[in-house]
Amino acid sequence: MKKAIYWYNKATENENDLAQYNLGQCYRFRINNESKTFEYHKKSAKRGYDMSQNVLGILYENGEGIEKDLGKAIYWYNRAAENENEFAQYNLGRCHNLGIGIEKNETKAFEYFKRSAEKEYVNAQFQLGECYLLGKGIKKDETSDASRWSQSRRLSRLCKKTSRVDSAIFK
Repeated sequence: MKKAIYWYNKATENENDLAQYNLGQCYRFRINNESKTFEYHKKSAKRGYDMSQNVLGILYENGEGIEKDLGKAIYWYNRAAENENEFAQYNLGRCHNLGIGIEKNETKAFEYFKRSAEKEYVNAQFQLGECYLLGKGIKKDETSDASRWSQSRRLSRLCKKTSRVDSAIFK
């Protein structure tokens, strides 16, 4: 781990956005240093790196390394979503769907879930299937697109199992 940190730091000296992102993730998941996590993701996010923009949204939403600020979370999710980040699009859909930091709007939630789902993000595919099935943000339609998107329930369960394995690797 020390060598990884050393070389990521060397790369960040040259303003390498991916190195800043990876360094932030090391501090987030391996070293558990919230202030360093925030510091490196903020640098990378300000330079326009969409993955760090999304993570910065998560940090603001959860108050990790910074005071919780839902307005700033939405701001950074929007920046990342504008850069076509499927995770940020999903997060914006989730926020619109549940009214987290923004007025609840099922139509916008549907739109963000759809954009993310079209990029093959499994959790968004599941949520989009739910939208079609329940008529959230769109006319209720149980026969066409709903069946395709709802089939992602199984994939969502698989994704959750996989993420448990991933989190175990980072421990």
